[in-house]
Amino acid sequence: MGIPDFGPGDVIYFPAGPFAGVCGVVREVDMRKSQLRIDFREGTVHREGNVLRERRHAMTVDFDEVELV
Repeated sequence: MGIPDFGPGDVIYFPAGPFAGVCGVVREVDMRKSQLRIDFREGTVHREGNVLRERRHAMTVDFDEVELV
């Protein structure tokens, strides 16, 4: 299996593990470490007063933890 061609803006998902089924967006690719910096959102956007809120998260994952969508 070769090195996947991940790039900023790619959509990935976790096929297994504690984040199984979660999708995220690639923000940075570190080819040397075989890692991705991703952003993902949790739950739905909701209104608090006059402001729309959402829970955003960022994390670093290894190439073999995710798959391209």
